[in-house]
Amino acid sequence: MEYKEKINSFSMTTIIISLCCATFYGVFSSYIINTAKSASLISISIGFVLSLIISYIILKFFKNAKDLTYTQKIKYLFPKSSILLNIISILCSLFGYILITYRLTTFLSNQYLIGTPRYIISLLIIILTYYTASEGIETVIRVSVITFFISSLNFIFDFTSLVSEINIENYLPLITVSYKDIIISSLIFACYFSMPLIYITTIPMDRISDKNKFDKFYFIMITYAFIIIFISIFTCIGVNGSKITELFDYPVYSTLKRIKLFSALDSLENISISAWFVFIINLSNIMLVYIFDSVKETFKLKNKNKISNIDNVIGNNIEKNINFNLNKISNENNIKKTPKNILPTNLMNQINETGNNPLFGLKSKIEILENLLKDVNVSSSQNDLNSETISYNTSNLTRNINSEY
Repeated sequence: MEYKEKINSFSMTTIIISLCCATFYGVFSSYIINTAKSASLISISIGFVLSLIISYIILKFFKNAKDLTYTQKIKYLFPKSSILLNIISILCSLFGYILITYRLTTFLSNQYLIGTPRYIISLLIIILTYYTASEGIETVIRVSVITFFISSLNFIFDFTSLVSEINIENYLPLITVSYKDIIISSLIFACYFSMPLIYITTIPMDRISDKNKFDKFYFIMITYAFIIIFISIFTCIGVNGSKITELFDYPVYSTLKRIKLFSALDSLENISISAWFVFIINLSNIMLVYIFDSVKETFKLKNKNKISNIDNVIGNNIEKNINFNLNKISNENNIKKTPKNILPTNLMNQINETGNNPLFGLKSKIEILENLLKDVNVSSSQNDLNSETISYNTSNLTRNINSEY
């Protein structure tokens, strides 16, 4: 990944809020409450302390390789097994991306877009996250900073609106499960809360303008993220009780339905839950950036813009093949050779835009460009492009692309 500008520690560490809250609201909140029940607050508190220790160890462990990406750090510290470790990290990130996309798709399909096929929702999420990630880490961080301030205001509003609904008796008895369940949930939460550091270290420290402040901001943001999660669980159990809360697939969303403004405005949970949507998108963006960079560095793909180069090859080969076929038709009919730029300017612009558009796959581009070719009309004195010529043109284009890549 090419970095266009320096990033400060505060902006970069705001990503932690999205990384910690995204999957917790949609996946781990339900798991923690079902496992630890009313002792969930104890469980996540222990897990948080353990995660701070793990994060401190990781930061010290990577101290001599701060200016490297995470993939390069692994290669530097474990040269013999670096490829295997990086492949495992890539596969885990890919699995995580699929999981959170599935959870968001399921939530939107069940709560809002009931009549919309799920594959369409998934496709829109994938296109959005792919496009944002392809714009670079700077764009992802800008979105993260904006999300940080909006979600903070949103969180304050939600808690103050629900604090009057909290019943202290819902927390009693405090421990209703075995210590084994508390320990297991604490360890899982500690591992989960340590994961953001891996994705943040994807960015080399030499790209941070105030890298000496990174550790400080990291622990501030991870603590802030824990406060958000702690108060969210505290509110869910306090409002509903642990037995009712563990029945919810989305405990936070179900609790937010209790919010009413001036006893008149309801359904405000739709506004509040929008922060979770943005958290999911930010997490997906970071995962894709990590996957793209890790694949490139692990498998030593020197060409940073391979997809863009393939697009250029498509556009160049189309022009070559069109002119070749037009000249061939002209020669067969003893007509003067067709000028090189016989295609109208507006059509060539369409071809170039399609060839250079990263949102289209290779197969889709060929289909779109084939339809454009069918619209080309040569004057009667130079004969029309028939279906056989277009078919030859497309197959020739495909062979040329395959020969170059």
